[in-house]
Amino acid sequence: MPTLMQDSYALMVETTGTFRLLGWGTDTCPQHALCADKVRSVDLTTRLIMWTDGLAVPLGLPANAPARHLLCTYQEAPSPVYGAAVFTGSTSDGELLGLTEDQALMLIDRYLNRHRSIPRPRR
Repeated sequence: MPTLMQDSYALMVETTGTFRLLGWGTDTCPQHALCADKVRSVDLTTRLIMWTDGLAVPLGLPANAPARHLLCTYQEAPSPVYGAAVFTGSTSDGELLGLTEDQALMLIDRYLNRHRSIPRPRR
């Protein structure tokens, strides 16, 4: 019986606030997704990594407020993010994993609900 291949994705967050779901294959790498020579990684969890262009600041790329707001849901005081950011899964035996569609949508949901306040009792 053939095994089902699960689709694998990366989530790109543009400086404009646009979120794009990218196909992620075994030969895909963050450098290709970001069109960058050097990339920088930020481990958010044991299963989630954010990648940015390592030369974004010297190249004068704009700040990425949406990616930084998403980082705020994982870190208390994250560093500024410049240029596009790509979120992928973690590595497994040296191979960078993609995200499932549900994981990518969960990231978007975290971004959209980042300012949701918890209801308080009325006085």
